[in-house]
Amino acid sequence: MRFLSLSRALLGAALLGAGLAASLAPVAASAHTTDRALQKKQMAEVVDTTKFKKPGPYTIGVAAGYMSNSWVVFCLQHIRYEASLHKDVKDVIVTDAAFNPAKQVADIEDLIAKNVNLIIYWPVDEKAIQPALEKAVAKGIPTVNAGGGFSYSAGTVSNAFIDQWTLGEEGARHFMKDLGGKGKIFAMLPIAGTTAAVDQLAALKAVLKEYPNVELLSAEYGDWNRGKAKQISENLLQRYPKIDGVFSPAGQMSMGVAEAFEEAGRMKGLTMSPGDEYNGWMKWVVKNQKGGAVTFPTRAGQEATRLGLKILNGEPVPRGLVIPSEYIAPKDAAKFAELSKPDDWWTSKLPEQFKPK
Repeated sequence: MRFLSLSRALLGAALLGAGLAASLAPVAASAHTTDRALQKKQMAEVVDTTKFKKPGPYTIGVAAGYMSNSWVVFCLQHIRYEASLHKDVKDVIVTDAAFNPAKQVADIEDLIAKNVNLIIYWPVDEKAIQPALEKAVAKGIPTVNAGGGFSYSAGTVSNAFIDQWTLGEEGARHFMKDLGGKGKIFAMLPIAGTTAAVDQLAALKAVLKEYPNVELLSAEYGDWNRGKAKQISENLLQRYPKIDGVFSPAGQMSMGVAEAFEEAGRMKGLTMSPGDEYNGWMKWVVKNQKGGAVTFPTRAGQEATRLGLKILNGEPVPRGLVIPSEYIAPKDAAKFAELSKPDDWWTSKLPEQFKPK
């Protein structure tokens, strides 16, 4: 199957997933804190992993909260690639909860029953799955959170993640500069209640304190979904006769926002914040020479696997391993955009045989 076909299939699943995520939004929660100083202290903790030390061969379980998103498809391939580099890893078992917290709980319990040696996960609802993760830890199975958030919970041994506060702050500062420090804006954020959404908004508001002439009209949640972000933006365009800029750190959602403004004939004069290196967004940046990106590296999956294997070897690990983001200016976007690839693609250093087909 070609990846283009896969991305189209994922779109349908993503739309369904977005609806489910929206219905879950009021109860969705991550073990996060907006106290930045405390958060940094938690990330820096060193975890004693001697109780998890065991010899191989190892079976890695991946409890995916959802797979209907191209970023997590690449994240999973990074897990598989890193696993292939270790002779003591014999298998990788993958489950997909399809945005259903109850299903993810059942998936984790099934992985425990299969006696996997390590569980790597990304959550739908961090709070809902913690009891299952705690069961894994109690049975000597370490758990590693991979991706877009930091979890400080008993059921999460370590995290390999993109620091959403740093990403949000860097994106917000470039955004304010491009906006000229004044205007009316709205924010398009990920799944409500997750670390990504909470920290990105907190970082934006912290930066906005320095810009009294910028008015935040609304904070919306597009669930990392292009179609949903477009629909929300269409509604906001009807509600607000003047919108000068949009803060949208996720490229998928940035594309949906841009499409809504273009179709409404209101793109002229609009300032878009940096998105990420989602290929559709990078193509847009190359064409329009504005916006730029703050990267959301898919290699978080690879780093999570490395962390997990260190834990199984009894080596101390940090509670939070940050995967650094980098700013890509519009003038440099062509170096990162893969114009021959579909929008649902992510620039990576994966070997060809591990890139999605």
